[in-house]
Amino acid sequence: MTAIFLSFLTISLSAGSLVLALILLSPLFNMRYAAKWKYFIWIFLAFRLLVPIGGGGQFITDRLAQAGTHVVPGSEKENADASAEAAYRPIMVEIPEQMTTPITVQNALQSGDSDIEINITLLDIVAFVWMAGGMIFLSIHFISYFHYRRQVVKTGRLTEDDHIFSQILDLKRELHISRTVQVIEYREAESPMIMGFFKPILILPEVGYSPDELYFILKHELVHLKRGDTYLKLLFVTANAVHWFNPLIWLMQKEAVIDMELSCDERVTQNMGYAVRKAYTEALLSMLHRRCGRRAVLSTQFYGGKKIMKVRFRNILKNRRKNGIPILICAVVLTISLGTLVGCSVTKEDAANADAENQSAGSASVQSQPTDVLVTDIQADIQTDDQMQQVPADDASEGADALERTNTLTFLKEGEEEHKQATLAVGDGYSIYLPDGEWQQSDTDMWTAAVNEQVHLWVMHYEDKTIEAVGQELTDDGYVTEEDGSRQKQEGDLLNHALLKQTESDVWGVFYCYPAEAEEGWGRELPVIADTFAVSFGAAPVNNDSADEYLQAKDCEEISSIMDEFASAYFDGNADTIQTFLASTYKGQIETYESAGEVSDLTLKGLSDNDEKKIENGNYVVSMQFRDSSYEDMFLYLTCMLSRQEDSWKIQYYGVEA
Repeated sequence: MTAIFLSFLTISLSAGSLVLALILLSPLFNMRYAAKWKYFIWIFLAFRLLVPIGGGGQFITDRLAQAGTHVVPGSEKENADASAEAAYRPIMVEIPEQMTTPITVQNALQSGDSDIEINITLLDIVAFVWMAGGMIFLSIHFISYFHYRRQVVKTGRLTEDDHIFSQILDLKRELHISRTVQVIEYREAESPMIMGFFKPILILPEVGYSPDELYFILKHELVHLKRGDTYLKLLFVTANAVHWFNPLIWLMQKEAVIDMELSCDERVTQNMGYAVRKAYTEALLSMLHRRCGRRAVLSTQFYGGKKIMKVRFRNILKNRRKNGIPILICAVVLTISLGTLVGCSVTKEDAANADAENQSAGSASVQSQPTDVLVTDIQADIQTDDQMQQVPADDASEGADALERTNTLTFLKEGEEEHKQATLAVGDGYSIYLPDGEWQQSDTDMWTAAVNEQVHLWVMHYEDKTIEAVGQELTDDGYVTEEDGSRQKQEGDLLNHALLKQTESDVWGVFYCYPAEAEEGWGRELPVIADTFAVSFGAAPVNNDSADEYLQAKDCEEISSIMDEFASAYFDGNADTIQTFLASTYKGQIETYESAGEVSDLTLKGLSDNDEKKIENGNYVVSMQFRDSSYEDMFLYLTCMLSRQEDSWKIQYYGVEA
């Protein structure tokens, strides 16, 4: 048992360092990669924590066995000393000598004339406590699980709702699920969940759900069933039980459960448009007020608090991220390599304690080296990106010298302003501001977003051409001129935009593209970046597709009046009045606010003296901030995009965001 404990202790130390690194790098992972890749890493780490291969326990047990030898002939002692010089031991496990010194205990019973002596070490006692702690940990979880399942089967009732059965059959066909699952309505259930390993049951609280909410709830739980998340939760709990003494493994289990939910959300909303994903978040939001007073273990039940729910909302609404296969492979290789280093890195055995301590210190330096190298590589990459984007002022052309080298760009996303520091990038005859650390120059006059290789921005120079001629070329290439004057075309999943600027004899084009599902992210940011384009020589542009235009005082008064009346109708459920404020091009159903809470603290955002009030492509976005008593700890925003039609402003889009 002692050898097994030491093997798991070694694994716990090596894997724990990786868990800590992954938790610290989580913000970077969440920004660049989908949650499923981090979830896969947690699964691999959990398996590694349960496989005691490469540990350093054998060396210690060998030393314990040697402690029982009392008489050693001189020649054999010399051979033993020579062998000791060649012996190696793991560098992560340093057991104090007192822990391995046998303690002789005389048994009160006698056998003949001799007492029975029992040799036991403190390490044996620690190993026993470790095993007992793990068994208690697992026992508590399994007792709780079987008790809750028995209560569900005993007091719950099989659902008789034909609509639920029909919806489940359709979703099982969609998700290619062949397993049979019972649906039980249980009054005490705090939220929907899947429970069970061999005979899974889907538990629903006895509350009413709208058709949309029911669809998302059932699909979410069936995705858990298809992926076998209940088995993976058992894996995480088992790993936590074995390594209950390591607080980092407790954190790993918590983070793994969160990433399990985030990745499940991503699978539910896969290939869905922004409107459907937004409806999914609203279904989650409608259940936010339900508190999980009693959490069912070894099930897919999850709440996590409002902070985690906000993280889920942002993860659902944001665009998909880079392919995470390379980072998953790196994590696997690093885990195996570090495990090998811990289990097999060596120091020579020496009888002197001082030498042993020196060896231990040297070993610690060797262990820290891989992590230092990794951090250095990351810092080098970041430094390279900065160098690519920050152009020295001496390299700028005469026209660009008049511009500030750095500037602050303001973007409006999800009803809130976001400010980013940007540096002037100077090309051949032009300049443009790019947010620091977010763009890499992939070609002459072309940049690619660091977090998404599908997002590009590039500049083209049309010499001795008019803006009409270039516009016709773009039309022939498939670009369509929108009502607001912007040019756009769609190629597969990518949206392409073009902004033309004309000087006295030439035309410049600023182009950018991004995934269609990223409209609420890159679709808000790239137009602002494109508007910073400036020609670095000659006269200022005399004509452009999207001249800078700002709200006038009368516009602000009109929009403020519209938002007050529109918000009143929206919260009062007056669809007819809402219709009068909508643009003729508005697409979608007329929706009103549905909540049992009381709305208060209405504040209009986007028209204050500190706001830029710049009209983008003929549109302007404002938000009505408010509170709902059902969601005490957060602000909600009724966000509207308005466009000028004839002589008045009309609403092109509206919706509530948390």
